[in-house]
Amino acid sequence: MLAIEREQKILDYLTEHHVASTQYLCDLTNSSLATVRRDLKSLADRKLLIRTHGGAQGIELSDVTNESYNQSTIFSCYAKDPQYMYKNSIAQKAVEFIQSNDTIFIGAGVTCNLLCQHLSNSNLENVMVVTTNVTAVSELVRSPHITTFLLGGTVHLGTNHIETLDDYTIQSLNKLFFDKAFFTVDGIDLNNGYSIINHAQLPLYNYLLSNTKEIYLLANQGKYDKRTFTHLCSLDTISNVITNSDCNSNYMKYYQEHHVTVYTA
Repeated sequence: MLAIEREQKILDYLTEHHVASTQYLCDLTNSSLATVRRDLKSLADRKLLIRTHGGAQGIELSDVTNESYNQSTIFSCYAKDPQYMYKNSIAQKAVEFIQSNDTIFIGAGVTCNLLCQHLSNSNLENVMVVTTNVTAVSELVRSPHITTFLLGGTVHLGTNHIETLDDYTIQSLNKLFFDKAFFTVDGIDLNNGYSIINHAQLPLYNYLLSNTKEIYLLANQGKYDKRTFTHLCSLDTISNVITNSDCNSNYMKYYQEHHVTVYTA
């Protein structure tokens, strides 16, 4: 079992059961005591769990109080997302495709939030980020080498992000062109293509598809074999996909046959 799979299994268990002994986590992941201890140290260092004597404890959303609030704390709450480890690895991989002096668009959602966090921590310089992602702006502004342009519009509260989105947002995009765009979708299906839940995002994504040199779809494994409310485009419309290494083989075959470049994290 890969480290990312062990860590995700540990986080999933703590999300449901809150606490676990180190020995139990060894049995759960079929790993040695030394391996699990390394995993727990790595997760604790990233503030994704709390180490206890002889085990570990999950981080509860209620642990985030006004007194203890900071930027790393709000991002650590994403550990409650069962797909967190997969999304985070994709976000880390995505930074590899951003270069100094790029003008890019980054969408909303947990994976995009994490991408902004990793980008802010990178050594890249003179990067212009245009976004609707209110949640991630506080990450981007930490870096003096990133210029952040937040598109205006009505503020929408999603399940894991805050986004600006309406007709004014699309008007603000007019005459803006991007080197690269990074965004996610809500559903990926072999027969029905890419789909999104929020119909209001459709004009935004259609604009990006027409006015961006390179599109990168960030697709964690939880998005596959799903069809949601609004059809966005066929699977061969977006030429670059960043996904997890254990992506369903049927999709990998489709991407290969339709000349879609797949990068695995």
